[in-house]
Amino acid sequence: MRNEDRMTREKVSAWLAQPGNHLLTVDDPDYPPLLRQVDDHPLYLYVRGDPAVLARPMIAIVGSRNSTVYGREVAFRLGAELAQKGFTVCSGLAAGIDTEAHKAAVTAGCPTVAVLGNGLYDVYPPANRGLAGQIVAPGPAQGALVSELPLDAPPIPSHFPSRNRIISGLSLGVCVVEATLRSGSLITARLALQQNREVFAVPGSVNSNRSRGCHDLLRQGAVLAETADDILTHVESLYHGQMDLLAQQRPAIAASHVSSPAPVMTASTRVGDNSCGSPQGPAGMAGNPVLACIGDDPVNMDALVLRTGLNVSELSQQLLALELSGVIVKRGGSWARRSACK
Repeated sequence: MRNEDRMTREKVSAWLAQPGNHLLTVDDPDYPPLLRQVDDHPLYLYVRGDPAVLARPMIAIVGSRNSTVYGREVAFRLGAELAQKGFTVCSGLAAGIDTEAHKAAVTAGCPTVAVLGNGLYDVYPPANRGLAGQIVAPGPAQGALVSELPLDAPPIPSHFPSRNRIISGLSLGVCVVEATLRSGSLITARLALQQNREVFAVPGSVNSNRSRGCHDLLRQGAVLAETADDILTHVESLYHGQMDLLAQQRPAIAASHVSSPAPVMTASTRVGDNSCGSPQGPAGMAGNPVLACIGDDPVNMDALVLRTGLNVSELSQQLLALELSGVIVKRGGSWARRSACK
């Protein structure tokens, strides 16, 4: 073993010996399931705080560091509303919009996840060290600081685009509050689209350069977001699907969710009768009638509704559970068995 490798192992071991510090490999049961489905997911994550929070439904709120008063107020309000509806707010702990989103969750007494563009030996920007301490403070609302970078990695510009793929990969959707046309937040939005995540944008003044990135996203088809309900409308079934799966796999974590629950859907999560026959799936999925209706050729939502007899909300929950279990993949609005996509 080289001397520098030995020193690195000793540093990591010493860091892990401190309370609240964790190293998650991709095979670890605590590794976030949504992120694992991203093609270029990190092989490991350094986590300070509660790693269990990474399995909960998240919405990312991102935007300009050089934000306006309007942008900061909207980010705080959206963060508070989403936290109170049961979502974990995810962002990058940067100045401006990110900071307000994290503050809103902390103020609401709810967990939040901050993905850093540097190692967890330090917090960047330094002005947010106090906020980072609040995020990981022990208690029922403990959140997490996350990084894929070595513990002593500095916050250099090349780290942040890579960091952004983790923010979007952890989340059901990404909401951009304020962004110029050259903002890094637009990178996060683009990555979210590549990962089949929802993208939301908050409109701003036509006279503000900091709103032009959001307006450009809206022209390209992003969902206009004024309140948390605008976001909830588009991800509610995904929220319940992720919570149902969490309750099945890790009931103690699901039961410890401290936020107020999102509005309860009236549809049952139980799959109804169908004529698709018996599936041949991996362990834990045998007998799942939705999987039986998905073959090697991609099939879209309309076809699955006809095959299963389920409504879109019910079907979305089942599809999310199958995606998180790794047996199917989504490609351009259709689903196919993972074995057919390799």
